[in-house]
Amino acid sequence: MSPDGVAVLGGRGHSAAEAVLGAVRSLAGSVMGVALVPALLLALIAAPVSRAPAATVSRWQARRLAWIEGVPPSAQPSGGRLVGLLAIEALLGLLAACVLALVVAGVVVAVETVLGAATGRAVTIFGADPGAVTWATVARYALPGALLVFLAASGLVGIARLDRSAWATLARPGVGELTQEVSRLHTTLDDVIAAVDAERRRIERDIHDGVQQRVVALSIILARVERTGDPAVRADLQRRARAEAQQILDELRGVAWRTYPAMLVRDGLAAALEVLRDRTPVPASLRVSVPGRTNHAAEAAAYFVASEAVTNAIKHADASQVHIDVARLGADLVVTVRDDGKGGADPGGLGLSGIASRVAARGGRLSIDSPRGGPTTIKAVIPCE
Repeated sequence: MSPDGVAVLGGRGHSAAEAVLGAVRSLAGSVMGVALVPALLLALIAAPVSRAPAATVSRWQARRLAWIEGVPPSAQPSGGRLVGLLAIEALLGLLAACVLALVVAGVVVAVETVLGAATGRAVTIFGADPGAVTWATVARYALPGALLVFLAASGLVGIARLDRSAWATLARPGVGELTQEVSRLHTTLDDVIAAVDAERRRIERDIHDGVQQRVVALSIILARVERTGDPAVRADLQRRARAEAQQILDELRGVAWRTYPAMLVRDGLAAALEVLRDRTPVPASLRVSVPGRTNHAAEAAAYFVASEAVTNAIKHADASQVHIDVARLGADLVVTVRDDGKGGADPGGLGLSGIASRVAARGGRLSIDSPRGGPTTIKAVIPCE
């Protein structure tokens, strides 16, 4: 046989094995679905009062489907579609239970018939006298029995497919949800544009009020150096000019760092936050529990949340101490910044609204707890995927 022929046969064998394995998983999944029927019915009964049982049972169903398919199912349905999905799964589970009951009954009949033919004993399930059931009887019903077994197995596989199709169909968002999501995205886009404009204005103020004023002062000092003839005065002015130039460089680095720290891209979130901690003028503690690198956009959002929260704590809350905590929880990056300031943070202010817009753009959530008198806790949950 040619090598090509071997490859083709091997591929067919592999496909057949996969098909058999898929059928076995579907059958086993149907049995698992039957076992979940009581939980489904209880969740449906409790749905008018609480959706929590329905959400829990749907997660069990998602794990069952993930085991059958080998991949997690699509997003979990919500609202009325979740209740509808559980109702469909309960009906499919009851149908699978009926098919399994027929299979069990068929197996019992087949075993009794074969034993009756082999031993000549009475088959009570038929009400047959001893010796009435022979191998001819077994042969007569073998083909119909095999056909019924095939139909039962096909039915269970079909029920498993209907189960997966129902999940995929009801997991799709409805028209109302899509409309709300489009509206949310439009609002988020407007907020992001406003936040970007506010950031540009802040950078312009930093340059105008800080760097530009120092450049003017430096030019005045250099003009005095040119006019003076006193060596001692000239030396003092040159010393002041060098100090002013160093201040200009430091402020330019600060503006560049606040705009976007290059270390965030090069070394990652933890390193950038360490520099942020060291640059903070008040005592700051930092804890980062993020194994390795994660999504770059999520890291950038987490950094700017921490940076802006620390800036607000120092400028507006008169905080004397800041705590920064960043952790990876499942598929989310959670940033928590606490300070011991006077509290009363305004969520509509430029700084906090900019944080909220940046988090919302990533599909995350922001919570602000800032009672009068403090302390203030800002927590952002940012999806990483």
